[in-house]
Amino acid sequence: MLSSTRRPRLTLAATQAVCEGSAFLRNLVLARLIGVDEMGLAVALALGIRIFEMAGELGLDRLLVQIEDEALAAARRTVHLLQLVKGLSLAGGAALLAVPVSRALDSALDPSWFALAALSLALRGAANYDFRERQRRGEFLPALIVEGGSSLIAALATIPLALATRDYTVLAWALLLQASVFCALSHIVAGNRYTVGADRTLLRRALRYGVPIALNGALMFLAMQGDRLIVAVNFSTAELARFALAAQLTLLPALIGARYLLAADLPRLARLARRNRGFKDYAMELLHRVSGIALVGALGLGLGGNLLVELLYGDEYRVASAVFWLLAAASGLRLIRAVPSTALMALERTRLLFLSNLPRLVTLPAALVAVALGGGLTVVVAAGAIGEALSLAVALTALNASRPRRPVSPEPRLVEGLQ
Repeated sequence: MLSSTRRPRLTLAATQAVCEGSAFLRNLVLARLIGVDEMGLAVALALGIRIFEMAGELGLDRLLVQIEDEALAAARRTVHLLQLVKGLSLAGGAALLAVPVSRALDSALDPSWFALAALSLALRGAANYDFRERQRRGEFLPALIVEGGSSLIAALATIPLALATRDYTVLAWALLLQASVFCALSHIVAGNRYTVGADRTLLRRALRYGVPIALNGALMFLAMQGDRLIVAVNFSTAELARFALAAQLTLLPALIGARYLLAADLPRLARLARRNRGFKDYAMELLHRVSGIALVGALGLGLGGNLLVELLYGDEYRVASAVFWLLAAASGLRLIRAVPSTALMALERTRLLFLSNLPRLVTLPAALVAVALGGGLTVVVAAGAIGEALSLAVALTALNASRPRRPVSPEPRLVEGLQ
């Protein structure tokens, strides 16, 4: 039988594998069924939706993992209210800005399809985040059902949808389906009834916690997706498709690892930080372990990347060998950076988390200038790898300078709870 420690970790690993594997499967299906040019338009559509998604990322569901037990009931209501307002606001904003955003990304994108895909943001805002709260008790199966289940169902549905549409609009339907299933499953598996409310003290704390994360989310979008934006605006849709698939293939291990660390080790790091005991030792242990994994993974991806692309997607998606080596290096650095980033979040030092991403952003103007002077895809990717190295250095410095502190939280005063 599995131990009580191994079972949650295996469930977490399964959740991350299913989520990222489903995204990988979806793109594999699209690449094979709709062709490289339509794939480029699908990437541009997803990129536009991601702009709004990242801009509104407050990390409020993670607050349910960290908050003190006595404040949990009020926090649950407050988080649901904020998530609902955020989802509706983002969907509305995306619909209003559909025309300029679509035109900026690619003139061939139809704004009506962008507005339709943006409804997925409102659906996610209406979810019951009890599945996240239960992670504080080591219960990770609900997250597997909600996140993994919705991702897998949408990925499998992409096959008949792509066969029916044969163009990029399949992605709008896939995003809507995934968000609908996510919302439905979150309510089905919930152990607590869905309620919304407003607690003044917790609202202030949630905003103090979430606003830096939102700023970091906007920064993260520019930092992590800025290269895609540069490619979308300055290169052909075919080049965007090739770059996006190569980047996903190399970043897949880092994304799985980062999400696993956030879900598996954030609760433990938060507990150690509250007790002010053993926090730094455990963070360093994680750093050493992840660094070794990152090095091996980067070498493997650099050596076999284009062979994988050819086998999975076809000859038309191959990129230069130098591009793959640089993407592999950036992926390894990003995986390592997930450790200090998760530790800073456990300390609720989200301002430092924000600052650690600034170096990644600074390299984007250099990439833009290089492209304007005639530089190709390799220059864009090289700028990203340098930015990852600088951001890792800043994150490690910020963590080293931080110390755990006991949170002092007044008793929550529930103003109103709406059933």
